[in-house]
Amino acid sequence: MSTLRLRSAVISVLTPILLVTGFVASGVATAAPTVATPAPFTPAELVGPYASDVPSSGTYIPVLDGFAGLRRDRPDIIASNLQKVKGINNSATRAQQADAISINYDDRLVSLSDALGDRLGTVFRQLLAAGKLPKVDALAGGDTARAGLPLGTTLLEKQYYDNPRPFVVAPNSIKKYNKPGGDLYSDLANNGSYPSGHANMAYWKGALLAYWLPELGPQIIARAGEIGRSRMVLGVHYPLDVMGGRIMGTDIAAARLADPRFARLVEQAGAQLRTQLGRSVGMPLDDFIARDTPYLTTQQAVTEHRGMMTYGFPVVSPGQRNAIPASAAALLRSRFPRLTDAQRLDILRRTAIRSGYPLDQSGRNGGWLRIDLAAAYAVSP
Repeated sequence: MSTLRLRSAVISVLTPILLVTGFVASGVATAAPTVATPAPFTPAELVGPYASDVPSSGTYIPVLDGFAGLRRDRPDIIASNLQKVKGINNSATRAQQADAISINYDDRLVSLSDALGDRLGTVFRQLLAAGKLPKVDALAGGDTARAGLPLGTTLLEKQYYDNPRPFVVAPNSIKKYNKPGGDLYSDLANNGSYPSGHANMAYWKGALLAYWLPELGPQIIARAGEIGRSRMVLGVHYPLDVMGGRIMGTDIAAARLADPRFARLVEQAGAQLRTQLGRSVGMPLDDFIARDTPYLTTQQAVTEHRGMMTYGFPVVSPGQRNAIPASAAALLRSRFPRLTDAQRLDILRRTAIRSGYPLDQSGRNGGWLRIDLAAAYAVSP
């Protein structure tokens, strides 16, 4: 299918969905007559269409296709992939199990909000639940969030790779953790594992939330990594699935922020978020964050996230060379507003991991795996 035909098909499917979403958002905005509620996006603003709605290749398979080479040529890495998830699943603490179960059933945006700190995270969740952040909710809330539609869901990619999940491959070695009455495992038994949808959403939603609250960028990105890791705790994903989800999620967020028209929506949502948070806490956000109990220190967040980027895999292509994609510079515009995109890209280069780890690729589809947003956000302005 040509790119033009694909875009036309996407628009025809997306338009009625987003019109409904827009009208629902409008209804929420009038649900509390005694309190002024911020305005949502209009249906036209949500529908677009936007240049970033469809990746240049039509799907995200090209940036994820390092997996095909590993399955073909590196049985040792694929075997290690299974052994690693067995170890994480079998050794999970009760706290990790409980967190993984909650993450499975919560919206990723809600799971990410833990990273905002004890009190600010609570305020954020209260505002979101009360419909006071309609623009944030429209772009990043739920499985049908606009920033992830129409092709950011991993559904096409999972079907293409059709990789069986760990608990299916090794049923006697994976422990199952679930809430009473939950049917998590039966729901996923016939659904491919690569890439992880939870990790994908965690990273593109996390990149947007970090963009809106750059003061807490390292913590938010580390929490995105924890959400990915939680899928291994449950035994429903492998490390490579999570790493692939990070690749895809980072690409999605960068594309949205590099798209000038869509980026305006992101900026509006961020302004609404910061205004509502500031009003709720009654002081400048910087002051409130400084007094709050942090989820992690900046150094803890950077260290933790770096460890979750490769999960102990060795470099498999020592001579590989690639560049950090230029569009990724947009991810740091709110953190470093006075720098040029070239300077922001240099920060991403300086904080990146080396090339050649599993899933990293050469050429135009490579470099996404290397981006360490937690470390980049921690760089002093």
